[in-house]
Amino acid sequence: MELFNHLWVPGISMPEKIVRSILVYFFLLMVLRLGGKRELGQMNGFDLVVLLMLSNAVQNAIIGNDNSPLGGMIGAVALLVTDYLVVRFPYRYPSVQQLVEGKPTLLISNGQIIPEPLVAEGITQNP
Repeated sequence: MELFNHLWVPGISMPEKIVRSILVYFFLLMVLRLGGKRELGQMNGFDLVVLLMLSNAVQNAIIGNDNSPLGGMIGAVALLVTDYLVVRFPYRYPSVQQLVEGKPTLLISNGQIIPEPLVAEGITQNP
């Protein structure tokens, strides 16, 4: 019965786990934002592998020394609530929207491809 008691006792405090989750969330948001629109808009198999490895790399930053299911659930809820708030916040304050979402890049104008933004975004014209 002792085994089951340890499953639900987090290794670190709930506030620490929530703060850790929020810090890692904003760090990843910033890093992915700096990566550019192409990386977020056109994922391929390699991108998926990188995202999975990235999640594993930051796992300990979120959970610390805690391997309990309750600790994982607390971290997951903290990430989901933070994401919900970050997505909703720009709608309430439109000035923040550009910071969170960035500016659109015009790739085609009057039916003509504009090559410079394609190069800047890492997009080829080949099908």
